[in-house]
Amino acid sequence: MKRIFFTLTLTCSIFCALAQPADTLNLMPRPQAVKINEGKFIFATQFNIGIDGPESPKLVAAVNRFYIQLGKRTALYFPQEFITRADNKPDAKLSIHFDETVAAQIGADESYQLNVSSNQITLSAKTDIGAMRGLETLYQLVTPANSGYFCPLAEITDSPRFKWRGLMIDVARHFIPFEVLKRNVDAMAIVKMNVLHLHLSDDEGFRVESKVYPKLQQLGSNGFYYTQNQLRELVAYAHDRGIIVVPEFDLPGHCTSMLAAYPFLASYPAKYKPARRYQFDTLKNINLGMVMKLINELPTPTIDPTKESTYTFFDGFFKEMAGLFPDTYLHIGADENNGVAWKQNPAIVAFMKAKEIKNTDDLQALFVKRLQIIAKKYDKRIIGWEEAFNTSVSPDVIIQKWKPSVADTLSGKIIKHSNQLIISSGYYLDLYFPSYVHYLTDPVSANVNEADADKGILGAEAAMWAESVNGDTEELRVWPRTAAIAERMWSAANVRDVDDMYRRLWATDFELNDRAINEYGNYIKILARWVNDEDLNTVITLTNICTQVKGYRRLMGLMLAPCRPNLSTPMVSIADAAHAESETRWYFRKLVASYLKDHNTADLEQIKAQLQRWQNNKTRFDAAAVNSPYLQKINDLSDNLSAMAAIGLQALNNEGNKDEQFKKLEQLGKPLHEVQLAILPEIEALVTGKLKAEPATYSLF
Repeated sequence: MKRIFFTLTLTCSIFCALAQPADTLNLMPRPQAVKINEGKFIFATQFNIGIDGPESPKLVAAVNRFYIQLGKRTALYFPQEFITRADNKPDAKLSIHFDETVAAQIGADESYQLNVSSNQITLSAKTDIGAMRGLETLYQLVTPANSGYFCPLAEITDSPRFKWRGLMIDVARHFIPFEVLKRNVDAMAIVKMNVLHLHLSDDEGFRVESKVYPKLQQLGSNGFYYTQNQLRELVAYAHDRGIIVVPEFDLPGHCTSMLAAYPFLASYPAKYKPARRYQFDTLKNINLGMVMKLINELPTPTIDPTKESTYTFFDGFFKEMAGLFPDTYLHIGADENNGVAWKQNPAIVAFMKAKEIKNTDDLQALFVKRLQIIAKKYDKRIIGWEEAFNTSVSPDVIIQKWKPSVADTLSGKIIKHSNQLIISSGYYLDLYFPSYVHYLTDPVSANVNEADADKGILGAEAAMWAESVNGDTEELRVWPRTAAIAERMWSAANVRDVDDMYRRLWATDFELNDRAINEYGNYIKILARWVNDEDLNTVITLTNICTQVKGYRRLMGLMLAPCRPNLSTPMVSIADAAHAESETRWYFRKLVASYLKDHNTADLEQIKAQLQRWQNNKTRFDAAAVNSPYLQKINDLSDNLSAMAAIGLQALNNEGNKDEQFKKLEQLGKPLHEVQLAILPEIEALVTGKLKAEPATYSLF
């Protein structure tokens, strides 16, 4: 977010010192092959576009979006009011040629070739979707200069590494408004993703209007759901951007909201209502060990897989949903079912004995098999989380791997069974890991050979679970980190330069906010509430260098808190507002690394200026806190930032005892209010003279 807040974080001179070299490009994802030539294509008012190819309403729409956005970016008045296939002059400044119109689908040819010469840009693709991907690359080539906007002369050949490049958004635990979903689709198109996976049902809510089973939204949604017209609009909106929509209805567990509507589906009788799966509110002195024990031993709301009425219900339901979601895939969840509800039901136990079903894993496999047969009637191919895998499961079922593991042996077993894989392990956004951790996690684990990967791994998905996000914070969590994951899905496996990734990521974040999402606006909105929109600078200075505690520590903290949040709890804390990683800290780290390497005087002065700004921010923060109850609550963070900066200044001036400074920094760096001051390693480096490498990963707990 440096383009909005750079005067509030680092000095302008710092950004000048770290400005990108002239021979680098801000392309994300990185294309497969790029050749940069000498010279420029300079945009002028006569810039026009020609389209050569068959009828393609979605490409025409994409071309016009590109043209309008380019006009906004360059502030030039272009001659064409609306571009159509009739505008097919071969000498157009941008000449687009494609051979075939295809529907958004997995396996569609998305390749393209882009050639920029001094007097013309040519974009060629086999399909209209490939041409759309090329337009996104072209827009990223647009560069400002003193003389105007230009593209460097370039020859680019590009295609995706993986067919499936998805984003899963949980809209069940906290409802995500319709317009936010559309903004995410726009952002996905910018970074060439092609699957929007919607987690539409869970214990907390069922989010789809059903006309066949209307009680689902009447009793299972608390009034928050998407109408069928909205979903049709969303699917069309995504298809127009080369993106398919995959609905997920989580079964046989995670289904309290469904059972609230139709309790006959349940494995045990209860008064069901949409709610969190585990209710720990009445328990005293609860700890993490108790939580894990209860998760394994408590019966949880679960569909009864032994009754034929269950399958009659889902036959009608799948038929209706197939009409709403025309793409090939239907996700049935099948995760985190501990089987206890089945083991405690005598009728289900008797069924298992009569059918010689050995355990609840095999019973779930039967359930998955029955749903797969129903789905196939309606031309759907089902997907399940990794718990759906069983050697009796049809090879037609796609398995989505999500559990992290040190040595991945499951992927090989799944591929050997001829099931295809989608990889989400390593791409869980709700863990608050920084982008580089996701970026350096390859969808193909070391235990999977190249031949098996080509055959068995469809691709990957970033996953945003919504226990601790809502419509106001979802974009803050998903972006820009998902852009780094998108590159891992699209670009070659050997594209792994973390510093270069971050340089391009921050540029892409500006583009995402300019063209798609409202990450910047949502961030400022939360902070403005704290100070009644008066002194924003002081809270921005603090929040810009705070990041959440990593892994499941925040989620567990919320579950174990004395006053546990519910679905109506506002998400307006510093842990809700802060980003999972700090762009300000990234630039500061680069500056500290440069200084420790060369001891350059200019670097030293810039570091001191920033440390003084952080140290002095306390005075303004204290003044703002007088009339802000929330700032009073987080005043200790502000104090710690000031103290931490003071230690950095002491170290630069060769003052103070290093051992004492290091001990104090250890205390100052401890989490408060579910966040940490992200600059701790850099301040420590000023004391010790050595900057530690970033951790390869982080603990989950």
